[in-house]
Amino acid sequence: MRIGSRQKAIVGVYVLLLTFASIHLYKNPIYAMDSIQYMGNALLMEETDPVIVHQRVYSEINLRLPKASRDQLLGREPGAPEDQNESRRERATNPYRFAQFLPLFAIRPLYNQTLWLVSKTGLGLVGASIFISVASYFLLGILLMVWVSRYVNAPLAFLIAFLSMISPPLVTLGREMTSDALATLCAFLSLYLIFERKLLTAGLAVLLASIYFRTDNVVLAGPVILACWLERRLDFVKASALAVLALASALAINHFAGDYGIKMLYYRNFVGVPVAPGEMTVQFSFHDYLVAFRSGITLVTSSFFIPFLLVGIGGFFAAKRMRSVAAVTFAYVLLHFLLLPNWQERWFGVFYLAMAVAAADALQAHEWGQTPVAGDAGPAHSAGA
Repeated sequence: MRIGSRQKAIVGVYVLLLTFASIHLYKNPIYAMDSIQYMGNALLMEETDPVIVHQRVYSEINLRLPKASRDQLLGREPGAPEDQNESRRERATNPYRFAQFLPLFAIRPLYNQTLWLVSKTGLGLVGASIFISVASYFLLGILLMVWVSRYVNAPLAFLIAFLSMISPPLVTLGREMTSDALATLCAFLSLYLIFERKLLTAGLAVLLASIYFRTDNVVLAGPVILACWLERRLDFVKASALAVLALASALAINHFAGDYGIKMLYYRNFVGVPVAPGEMTVQFSFHDYLVAFRSGITLVTSSFFIPFLLVGIGGFFAAKRMRSVAAVTFAYVLLHFLLLPNWQERWFGVFYLAMAVAAADALQAHEWGQTPVAGDAGPAHSAGA
C-alpha cells in the first residue's frame, strides 16, 4: 500500500472512531445545573417574561431528562448538600428566584445566542445544549489531528490525538452541557491560526471572539498578545490596544449582563449555593481566599494537570515551534487559578490539547535530532503521496 493511501486509511479510522465517541457522548451527557440558566438566557432572545421563560425551561427539563438527572436538578437528590437542594427546589418552583440566577450566566452572550439558534432547528433547548458540546468535541478532535499531523507521521498522530480525545478531561468537556466545549474550540483554533499557520489577524479575531463565548478566555488573550509582542509580530501600540480591547470586552460583558461581582463568584465556588443571589450581600475575605487556594492546590494535584504537563513539557524544552503555545497555555492555567482557585477539568481543555501537540513537537525534534525551524514540513509532510 502506498504511503499516501495508508495515511488516508489511518485518518479515516480516526474520524470513524471519533464519530463513535461523539455519538456515545451525545447519548450520555452530563446534565449540569448550569445548563438550565443557559437555557433561560437563550430564551431571553425571544421572551422577556420571567414566568414564561421559567415555564418553558422547566417543561423541557421535565420532558427530556431521565428521572435520576431530573431529580438532581430539581433539588430532590438524596444525600446532596441541603443548601444545594434548597436552591434548586426554589428555582424550580419560583420563576423570580430563577430569574435572579440568569445574570450569572448571561456573561456568555455568544454561547447563549448560539444555543437559541441551534434550538430552533427542532432540537429544543436540551438537545441543542448537548449537540453544541458534542459537535465542539468532534471538531476539537479533528483540529487536534490536523495539528499533530504536521509534526509526526500518521500512525503516531492517530495515537496522540485519539488517546488525548478519550482522556477523562476532554471526554468531560464533550459531555457537559455548558459553554466550555465551544469556548475551548474557539480558543484552540485561535492558537492554531496564530502560532502554527501564522495567520495573525484571523487568529486574534477568533481569540477575541472567544471571550464572548466564555469570559475566562481573557486570561488566555493576555499571554497570547504578550507572546506575539515578544516575537515582534505585534508592535507595542497594537499589542497594548488589543490587550485593552480584550479586558474591556470582559468588563463590558459582565457589566451589561448584570453580574453580581467576584465575591458572588467566590461564594458560589467555595462557600455554598445561594437561594436568592440578587438579594444577598456577600462577604468573602482574603483569608477565605487563602483557604480556597489551599483546597484548590489539592484538587490540582489529584487532576490530570501534572500528567499532561509532563507529557507536553518536552515541547517547551526540546522544540521551538510549540514553545510559545506551551508557555501561553500554562500561563492561562496559572492566571485562571490565581483569579479563581478552584479546579474543574473542563475549564482547562485548551491546556490539555496544547500539551498533546507539544508532545508531538518534542517527538519530531527527537526523531530528527534537531529543533525544527518555523515552517519546517517535518516527517508528516515529507511522507505525502
